[in-house]
Amino acid sequence: MRKLISFTHLTLDGYANGPNGELEWANVEPEIAADVDARLKAVGAAVYGRVVYGMMAGYWPTVNANPDSSEHDRAHMAWVEAIPKLVISRSLTRADWNNTTLIRDDVAAQVSALKAHPGGPLMVFGSPRLVHLLARLGLVDEYLMYLNPVTLGGGTPLFEPGQPAGMLKLLESKTFGAGVTMLRYATSGVVVPGGLP
Repeated sequence: MRKLISFTHLTLDGYANGPNGELEWANVEPEIAADVDARLKAVGAAVYGRVVYGMMAGYWPTVNANPDSSEHDRAHMAWVEAIPKLVISRSLTRADWNNTTLIRDDVAAQVSALKAHPGGPLMVFGSPRLVHLLARLGLVDEYLMYLNPVTLGGGTPLFEPGQPAGMLKLLESKTFGAGVTMLRYATSGVVVPGGLP
């Protein structure tokens, strides 16, 4: 069974974006981008919520036609165009971007069925409200976070407030020169002390 991984840039106070969806605080300098790119090679499908899907579908198909696009953007555009994409949204009625499947209902059953297929992991890009839903359904296997030395004081948290306490198992960590720390945690197979659920 393949894993479902939540990938996000995160602030020190736990936000995946700002109050108005801001992401400009996320550091993607070359050292960090290279680490992300290396991890993307193993991904079997990209997963988005409605908002992130709209941003991605509005930007990446335009990269080739833009003479100012960087070599890195062109390489990532080729990756994102080729990979199978899933968008999970009740409000969208269609998803026309190349190689995209829309999931509107029965999320638990449909995502579980996709996880049962062979191939690389499903990776949720940003989309913190979708991550809340997937976590409630018990479908998130790992969290891959790039923790930025920034506080926002508001926005959308990665972890949904009000959910039961839990423990994660640290699988990997790495610190970059910019003060960003990559943290990768597993959600399963953790012995929880003190009676936490």
